[in-house]
Amino acid sequence: MTLKDTLRIPDSVAARKIGDETILLNLETGTYYGLDSVGSRFLELLERNGEIAFAHLTLLQEFDVKPEILEADILRLCEEMRSKGLLEAVR
Repeated sequence: MTLKDTLRIPDSVAARKIGDETILLNLETGTYYGLDSVGSRFLELLERNGEIAFAHLTLLQEFDVKPEILEADILRLCEEMRSKGLLEAVR
């Protein structure tokens, strides 16, 4: 997975924002996943157009973080969420 990839939340996943956090539930597998405020912001940006690169650039403007560290963190989160069926690639 790279910043050039596009992802979306599958129809089988319910997402609910509670305060600054987001809870996701895969209705098919029962997998439950919580995101902190930064993860929630990433997901919010990803939902706009699905582009990881867009979310990365926006988060760089909003947070004091080195680009390579943010990229590694985002891609690790995407891989983890994808492996749990909470995100899927858009073809």
